[in-house]
Amino acid sequence: MSTVTYSEPAVDHAIDQRFVPLQIDVTQSASQPLIERFHQAWTPDLRVLGADGFEYYRWNGYLPPFEFLPQLLVAQAQACLRSHDDSGAAAVFDDVLLRFPTSHVAAEAQYWSAVARYKQNHAGSDLMSGWHRLQSRYPESIWRVKQAFAEKPASNTA
Repeated sequence: MSTVTYSEPAVDHAIDQRFVPLQIDVTQSASQPLIERFHQAWTPDLRVLGADGFEYYRWNGYLPPFEFLPQLLVAQAQACLRSHDDSGAAAVFDDVLLRFPTSHVAAEAQYWSAVARYKQNHAGSDLMSGWHRLQSRYPESIWRVKQAFAEKPASNTA
């Protein structure tokens, strides 16, 4: 990943501005305690941790820069959301949707953007309008399935 993804200027800038990166060499015996602590199964194993070690978000496997950057931003937004910075989370999720609407994480960003907006003001209309956009933009997404409980059941008239 270092030769393709991390060397991409936009990825490098996002990491530099938003995170404190740490790379662990899994071939070194000194890395074993971390590998065991986080139950690492595959590389790359990317995690966003708080200063206290709390895991806010993680994913495994290589991503090219055009998919890594939105994934990284979703990870940042999740850290904001879980830290109760709902407006910060909504802003980053919306940034993903604006800049990367066809990314594999765009549907996830749409789902959580609606949740973050709802958590800000407790207006059900914000939640439902965000989930309606999810339904129309990403109808085949698992994130669309996760919000389907909120839809009115179709009438069953015979």
